[in-house]
Amino acid sequence: MDIAAQIRDAIERNHLIPDGKDVVVGVSGGADSVALIRAISASNIPCTIAHLNHRLRGAESDADEQFVRELADELNLPVMVKSADVKGLAENTGQSLEMAARQARHEFFTSFENAVIALAHHADDQIETFFLKLARGAGPEGLCGMPFSQIVGKLRLIRPMLGIRRTEIIGWLKSNGFEWREDTSNSDPTFLRNKVRHTILPMLEKELNPNLRETVLRTMDILRIENEWMNETISDFRFPTADLSPAAQRRVLRKWLFENGAEEAGFEAVEKILSLMKTKNGTKVFELNDRQRVLIEYGIPRFEETGKQPQPEFRLIRENGSGWRKDESRIGEVPATASFDAEKVGDSPIEVRLYREGDRMEPLGMEGSRKLQDIFTDLKIPREQRSRLPVVICRGEIIWLPGYRISRYWKVPSADSKSVHIFIKSLRT
Repeated sequence: MDIAAQIRDAIERNHLIPDGKDVVVGVSGGADSVALIRAISASNIPCTIAHLNHRLRGAESDADEQFVRELADELNLPVMVKSADVKGLAENTGQSLEMAARQARHEFFTSFENAVIALAHHADDQIETFFLKLARGAGPEGLCGMPFSQIVGKLRLIRPMLGIRRTEIIGWLKSNGFEWREDTSNSDPTFLRNKVRHTILPMLEKELNPNLRETVLRTMDILRIENEWMNETISDFRFPTADLSPAAQRRVLRKWLFENGAEEAGFEAVEKILSLMKTKNGTKVFELNDRQRVLIEYGIPRFEETGKQPQPEFRLIRENGSGWRKDESRIGEVPATASFDAEKVGDSPIEVRLYREGDRMEPLGMEGSRKLQDIFTDLKIPREQRSRLPVVICRGEIIWLPGYRISRYWKVPSADSKSVHIFIKSLRT
């Protein structure tokens, strides 16, 4: 079976392209990505070529870009090209060049909406990844390798070449007279993957097992099947709980982190977050990276992008009526509704604003006034959320904390009394 047929089979067998999704193919100009785009094009699958110029090799990088543009012309495919200062990104963030390049690609691919991103990872990449992750202390989930289909944050990645060896790819390209670009950085020993590819694997094959690559691929397949079973076992859990085994706790937390868009979730990060979750009081913060963090509030984790969040905005709808309306909302939730004594309200405007430190009210069913801060503490409302909660005022007095209670002096006297019904909803959260 030729490469194009194998790729078509992998796409169909693994359902890699959902209905209604566009296909974007990442093409560097190297042998692997050239084989992928030519195979997809030959299969008459509509797609767009995406090329990121990393600007790491000067004229050589620009020549790669030109090659990809000419390839797109030959195949009559649309192409999107972008440049990124990967070296500058690495210097500014303290990341390695490999990690900075990965981040730049991630951001580039995220710009494509409603698309699957097809990548040219193949079987030999899987083997190299196995040893890289083994050296970093990965568990079964990491050692089973890259999946054919994967959700990473907002990205849906597909890898239809995972079952194909690199020797097959090169042979197919040569037999068809297809050209590609050789990336000189692929022989640079400063990159860990190159050390594994050119030094470690050949040495292990010579000294340990001449069939090492096939053995590793078989081991990864076993781990993958067992990993799928374990993920299915914990699929209904939202957060790790004390009654789960440590292995299940780690897996549930990693699943939750990636579902929320975490870029990475290493062993140390997972262990630290689990440790913080055992503390049921107050708010703890764990910084995943310079863009993402986890807030643990009263033992419950909350994922957060660290960019500044817009302030919430609310709208009030006012109606005249009688009696009162039951409110099913909880504090911090909108929409919510409340009813007030029409005679007490009169013609005064009713307004909404955000909570401020020092705010007080006289809750219905209680004696005297209370600080909202104390109410929040009793209800275990995380400190990080409090400044985003609405309060409703009339003539300068807090008459309602939505989802909690109204002020006792503003209650509707009876079911037949005239009242003002207030409905609050969010314009932006």
